[in-house]
Amino acid sequence: MQFNFTLIPARDKKFGNVIELENGTLHTTGMVAQLLDCEADLIVGNFLMTSERAKYIAFAGPCWMDVSLSLYGYQKEVVETDYLAFFRPFTPGLWGMMFGSLFIYAYYLSLSRFILNLLSKGMKKKLSLFFRTFLESVWQLFAILNQQSIETDSNDCERIEIEEDLIRRDPDHKFLGESWWTRHLKIFFGSWFFFAIILVSTYTANLASFFVADAIHSGIQSVDQLAEQTEVEYGTVADSAVERFFSLSPIDTYKKMGVFMKNRKGVMVETAEAGIERVRNSDGRYIFVWDSFSLENAVSTSPDCNTRLIGRKFNDGSLGFGVRQGVPYENNLTLALLEMKDDHVIERLENRWMTTGLCEINENINNEVGKPAAIGLCEFSGADRKSG
Repeated sequence: MQFNFTLIPARDKKFGNVIELENGTLHTTGMVAQLLDCEADLIVGNFLMTSERAKYIAFAGPCWMDVSLSLYGYQKEVVETDYLAFFRPFTPGLWGMMFGSLFIYAYYLSLSRFILNLLSKGMKKKLSLFFRTFLESVWQLFAILNQQSIETDSNDCERIEIEEDLIRRDPDHKFLGESWWTRHLKIFFGSWFFFAIILVSTYTANLASFFVADAIHSGIQSVDQLAEQTEVEYGTVADSAVERFFSLSPIDTYKKMGVFMKNRKGVMVETAEAGIERVRNSDGRYIFVWDSFSLENAVSTSPDCNTRLIGRKFNDGSLGFGVRQGVPYENNLTLALLEMKDDHVIERLENRWMTTGLCEINENINNEVGKPAAIGLCEFSGADRKSG
């Protein structure tokens, strides 16, 4: 367009808004106020296009760059130690099934031994040395579950003497027989061994996945999770379009965040630079909410590469150049910006400035990678987990 220009910083370092007060008067702030007061002719920068601003000013070059809101936080937030983390791989239902099966198997084993004791009269005293009580059976099965060796107090001579007595009482091997009890124990312990191997292998694999997930995903992982807690503070630039979005949003999650930022003292910052710097010095105790374009640049230029974008982007919007309504150069400016976009000039500028940092931006920052879920009865039995 070939025109001369002079860059003037915002007097209060804010993009600004137009707020209608209860008495009907308009309260303007930031660069919006300077534009309406004819102190400036054009607003440039990461200026979000909003319906509130569009009532009083015009936007040249609509949608010249699409942006969204993002969460900017420390690489690893402060999390409390979970001393019961070893319970997480299984649901309470599966833990109950495991211990219930343990006692049922122990009861069945004790009952079988008791019946065999009754069938072998005169051997009751010696059988008590060989077979276990109910509590001993529980301990024996629990040892198998933990893949430990099994020991018995009886020796082979006592076992042979008992089997010989049973054979004399059943010479035709119709019920007892020499190998009946041996086969019975093989089937019993074989089924328990198989159950223990599957259970322990599943537990170990899922526990490892939890540890890996904790190493990668620590602290806040999404906007919903951020809104549901109050330990980690979060905020945005005061009197900005982002603040207005949270205060006016009808969505419960964003509304709750707006109430938090309004009532919690000290969470709002004066500028985006102040918010970014606060995150870098917060050691994970503060999260800054701002447009994704600025925050991606903040991640790539972080001095220690210790910051990141958290969760998915939300509230998709666009950047535009603000001008006063009815100015003659609005159409010319819009046409020039559209030509730059068609010629990929804006894309090349974006790549140039976004690749100057030393820190790598995670390619999956837009996706919330979930933590592994605890395994329940349905999953353990082989049923597919329903997606939803």
